[in-house]
Amino acid sequence: MSKKTELVDPETGEIIYALVPIRQKHIGGGFFMGMQDGFSHLAKSDLTLEETRVLMLLFSQLDFENWLRVAQIEIANELNMKKQNVSRAIKKLVEKGILHKGPKVGTSWTYRLDPSFGWKGKASKKKHTQDALRKAKELGLTVLNND
Repeated sequence: MSKKTELVDPETGEIIYALVPIRQKHIGGGFFMGMQDGFSHLAKSDLTLEETRVLMLLFSQLDFENWLRVAQIEIANELNMKKQNVSRAIKKLVEKGILHKGPKVGTSWTYRLDPSFGWKGKASKKKHTQDALRKAKELGLTVLNND
C-alpha cells in the first residue's frame, strides 16, 4: 500500500489536495440471487438488530434450493451472541415467514429461506419451491422436500 500523498500551499499551509490510499477488503465466496422486493420488505419490517444479524449470517450460509443447516451455537459464536438470543431470532424469522422450518438432522434443525427474499440454485426450481411453500402454508404444513 502506498503512502498518503498531499499537495500543500507553501504560503498558507493549506492542503490543496490529498490522496489517501484505501485498503479494500476482498470478499470472495459464493453468491445467491437477492430479491429486491424481499429486501425492501425486510428493510421495512420490525426486525431487531440481532434478528437482522442472524439473517445476514444465514444468507452467507445458504445452500442450494435455500436450505440452511447451521447449529445455533455456531451462529452464536460467530456473532458473539448468546445462544438463546439466536434461538429467539430464528423463531421470529420463522414466525415472519422469512424462514421455513425443515426436518431435524442430527442435533440441528434445518431451515429454508423463503424464495421471496433470495434464491440459490437453478432458477427453474425457484417458482416450484415458492408454490410448494405457499401451498404448505395454506394447509398449515411444513415443506420438507420439494422433489
